[in-house]
Amino acid sequence: MPAHDTRYEVISVSLPRDLIERANQVIPKTRRSRVIAAVLTTFLDSTSRRKVAEGYATYYAKRPGREVEAERDLLAEWSLSDAEAWAILDQEGRRGRRTAR
Repeated sequence: MPAHDTRYEVISVSLPRDLIERANQVIPKTRRSRVIAAVLTTFLDSTSRRKVAEGYATYYAKRPGREVEAERDLLAEWSLSDAEAWAILDQEGRRGRRTAR
């Protein structure tokens, strides 16, 4: 009995014959459905990520210039140099704290 209950649905898809022939040559028959499912899942995930990225791009494009500049200034103030980071790690080591991995 499977460890998890996953429901599958049989579907029919029409694809170009040359694409099917190329897939049949490359993908072993026993793994074909898993490979197709993985490719389709990857495609759908990338599509959703692209939509999110487009949404962020649209949001940031609509922001006023002053707001963008203020955010950049805040980020510049919070930037940490390598020397400052090493100094913090050295202090943590001297205090007997476990160093970050």
